[in-house]
Amino acid sequence: MAGKKRGLIERLMLGSEKSEGYARASLPSNRWELFWDIVKGRFWKLVLLNLLVLLFFIPLFLLIFYRSAAITGFGETMPFAQGFGVGYQAPLSLVGAEEQIVFNVNLMAYLFLPIVLMIAALGVSGGAYVIRNMVWTEGIFVANDFWRGIKQNIKQMLLIAITYSVVFYLAILAISVADFNLASGNGTAWLFILSKIISIITIIFFSVMTMHMITMSVTYKLKFRALIKNSFLFTIGLLPQNAFFLLLAFIPFILLTFGSIFMTIGVIVILLIGFSQVLLVWTDFCQWSYDRFINDKVPGAQKNRGIYEKVKESNSEALKQYRKQVALTRTSLNSRPIKPITDDELKIAELPTSFNRDDILRLNESKQAIYDDYANYVEEHKNDPEFQPTEEEKAAEQDKAAREKRIEKAKKELMKRNRMR
Repeated sequence: MAGKKRGLIERLMLGSEKSEGYARASLPSNRWELFWDIVKGRFWKLVLLNLLVLLFFIPLFLLIFYRSAAITGFGETMPFAQGFGVGYQAPLSLVGAEEQIVFNVNLMAYLFLPIVLMIAALGVSGGAYVIRNMVWTEGIFVANDFWRGIKQNIKQMLLIAITYSVVFYLAILAISVADFNLASGNGTAWLFILSKIISIITIIFFSVMTMHMITMSVTYKLKFRALIKNSFLFTIGLLPQNAFFLLLAFIPFILLTFGSIFMTIGVIVILLIGFSQVLLVWTDFCQWSYDRFINDKVPGAQKNRGIYEKVKESNSEALKQYRKQVALTRTSLNSRPIKPITDDELKIAELPTSFNRDDILRLNESKQAIYDDYANYVEEHKNDPEFQPTEEEKAAEQDKAAREKRIEKAKKELMKRNRMR
């Protein structure tokens, strides 16, 4: 009974990756599998990370609430919100009054946007760093790595936040001006419509660029000018993928725009894992794009971090690379055949929490099958060229044998002289 409890506690503390039944077949071989692997294996770490990021977004939420409350408050003081004849004189015209209120509130409220976005940038810099390490399948301590991420990335993140706030502020004011003039009938209507469309496209486009800048800043060491250039190229070049993964990432926030039930679900998900989900989906997608377009051109950059290729066929690229590495780096550990991991062939049977003798026998049989399979592989490939000693190694072995013979001969001669004395 004590053994069962110890096994259960060990699994709860160390996780399946430390248990005897863990096999590399369970590791992700593509980005989709990696996403679900992180969600299932590190869910509570995502929850903790989400709470840390959420704390830094509170000022932004307060600004949004203040803007909405200010628009409502000013609207209630206007004549069109009151009944005529109760102390209010009927105005000559209320055309454009609502748009004027929105413009005035936006003009004042969004002046504080750079401040609240810089505070939010603290949380984003820490959260993006932790998520990057998760996607790279590195060991993490959420709180410790969160503050390390802030320390390492805060300069770039502050520049990103300031740049985005300026672009957003100017674009939102342009939209407000266009709405006011369209409602009032001032000027040429199609020019204001075009101005509004351009402003909306600018906000959307620069928002996608900002998401790319956030991920790039925690992945590579880039100057801010290079960060803007690369994010612009990725926004243009991966337009359909950007739209799909942003939609997927922001599902909890999109739910807020629907009815009360969906809004409640959205709020719960956002409080639980919303920000972590956005960062995880987007980082996972960006790492795929970096593997495809950047990492081959960056010296020392590693491709496919967090995922691996399953080896199924003897002529696969992974196995060819393995044999090539064996041929180039010969040591005492690889001077004989070592079977590469072929995950779909053999697995170690996993003991359940409550196991019996049959389960133990099944475990031993699975182990023995692996031992036998390895022995067969060694026997089949022991004569392969890459496992045969080179001419230099043969010469070194001969020199070593000759040296040992000379040493042995010298020892015998020394012993013989000692006896004569």
